[in-house]
Amino acid sequence: MYVILVSAAHAWGLRGHRIVARIAENHLNETAQSQVKELLGSDTLTKVANEADSYRSDSKWKCAAPLHYVSIEDNEQYLTAEKHAQGDIVRAMFYFEDILRDEKSTKPMKAIALKWLVHLVGDIHQPLHVGRSCDRGGNSTKVRWFGSDSNLHKVWDSQLINHEELSYTEFADFLDKADQPRIEPSNYIAWSNEARQLRQQLYTCLAKDNCCERNAKRACKAPATEFGSCSAEAPELTVNVEYAYVEKNRELLNRQLLKAGLRLADLLNRIFAATPLSDQEKAARVAIEKIRRDAGDPVKDCVMQAVK
Repeated sequence: MYVILVSAAHAWGLRGHRIVARIAENHLNETAQSQVKELLGSDTLTKVANEADSYRSDSKWKCAAPLHYVSIEDNEQYLTAEKHAQGDIVRAMFYFEDILRDEKSTKPMKAIALKWLVHLVGDIHQPLHVGRSCDRGGNSTKVRWFGSDSNLHKVWDSQLINHEELSYTEFADFLDKADQPRIEPSNYIAWSNEARQLRQQLYTCLAKDNCCERNAKRACKAPATEFGSCSAEAPELTVNVEYAYVEKNRELLNRQLLKAGLRLADLLNRIFAATPLSDQEKAARVAIEKIRRDAGDPVKDCVMQAVK
């Protein structure tokens, strides 16, 4: 069963998306900078990074809610996972990239596509936006965030980032060092599978750090206990997301934000330079075209309905 993550459409929160966009801006080549300015005018990637979320207040874009995420179960990968009838983040990213690459696309459509792509690259690097349907990408996994009620998705969308008490510019500057690893061209299917593999860490607490408390039925005694399982046999734990959890996950959080920014820059540099697709990218598009033939193109249908 595919479940819409209604409250999960704000991956990374406002600050997180701006961090990703700011890093990307630092690495755009001259061609990409010129094309971004041509499409956005005085706006910047940072300024429009959250615009795709603001569309949620427009009834015309109601159909776009599923485009911010994809559900992939623990034993699945994107191509074998059940597909949402209204589309998903992977199909959306291919669609918006194709608009930017198409010389026949109008300037307004390219501007919309750019805003969506900037946002969705951020979304797909938040591992819970490639979530399990049973707990709605962590929205149904209740935790205690420094003593206050929260859920795992909210923790990763905003609370971990806000905990650092840095502005988005300070955070981006901290992450974006001069000597960065080379970003190899990849594809959105690979990114979704990568996020699915990473998310297990998000559901793990360490007994020695008092991440989970004893309750009437169970106690957290194992060196590492996975919480939030949808299994009926899963231990019933009170999960405390506090300093130990923050420290354990800080490196992953920072790596995903940085990777998203660098990948976004690389993607836009290649799109605006009309760089030919790699063999891996071509193969991914063949797979997406098969899905479209089998299930239609709900992403295109939604966008065309919203902009008409």
